[in-house]
Formats: sequence, structure tokens, C-alpha cells
Amino acid sequence: RDITRTLGVNEATLYNHFKNKEDLLNAILQRLDETLITPGFSALPPEIFRGEGPFDLTGFLISGAERFFTSAEKNNILPTWRILMMNQYRYEAAHNSVQEHILDAPVRFFTQILEHLKAEGRIKSDTDCNSTGRIIAAIFFDYSFRSNLNIAWNRIYDEDLSKLRTDLKFISEGIKE
Repeated sequence: RDITRTLGVNEATLYNHFKNKEDLLNAILQRLDETLITPGFSALPPEIFRGEGPFDLTGFLISGAERFFTSAEKNNILPTWRILMMNQYRYEAAHNSVQEHILDAPVRFFTQILEHLKAEGRIKSDTDCNSTGRIIAAIFFDYSFRSNLNIAWNRIYDEDLSKLRTDLKFISEGIKE
């Protein structure tokens, strides 16, 4: 009903395009993957981590976060996020999407970045890349969840990216070579 109300169409019109709610949910999840997840968490070439001098991991992650959240806003992902969160307990496709796109993809992405940095000697050689990748993903999830919650309630998230930057700097400093 929310979707048809937003679109200004009746429910029968919507079902001319989708067999049922699950078919509609699958289309929504596919859009989320194509517009945000795949572009936002695609593999990075290892050569971007090569070079002389220190690597600004915090700056790298913050600029990536700004691009990711700007893309989410530009593509109006908040309604999709809400649909996904509400339906993850009812539909297996939503559950699987939360598992893959919200939980697993960011961990793989950040772990890969850390593994490249470790291979280049830019972070401590004893860094557990997977655990640190999970921590960074959790920090991003926390920021994303809090900002989306505030947006949903028309509240200003006044911490902006400063809290995210502080948390990421703490992690970056701890693993810096």
C-alpha cells in the first residue's frame, strides 16, 4: 500500500507488473544491489595501495563513505532500506539480502582493502584483516543505521561524518605500520 500510495497508482496496477509481494520484493532487492551494493563494494585493484610514503586509510575510507552515502541518497535508497529491514523476518529473499549485502559484502570489501595494505607493508604485518574488516564494517553499519533512523524521523543527524571519522581514525592508527 505504501508503494502504490507513493506511486499514485492502485494495487491492481502494481500487480500487472509483479506476480505477488515476493516478486516485487525481489525487484526491489535487485535494484538495491545494482544501484548501491555492487558499485559500492566492488573489488579494488591492489595497485591503488602501492606507492611511497604513508597511506591515509582514514581519509580513504571517509571519501569512500561520502561517495557511498551520496549514492544512496541520490538513488533514494532509504525506502528500500526500510522495506528490507521490515521484511527480513518474513521473506527469505530479504533475509538473504540483509545477510549478503548489509553484513557480508562490506566485511569482504574492507578485509580486501586491509589485505592489500598488509601486502604492501602499509599496515602492521600482524593485523588480523578479517577481524579489523568486520570492525570497520560494524562502524559503517552503525553510522548508516543511525543516520537512516534519524532521516526516517525527520531529525538532523548532527554528528555528520565526524563521529565516523573519529572511529575510523582510531582503528587506522592502531594498525598503522
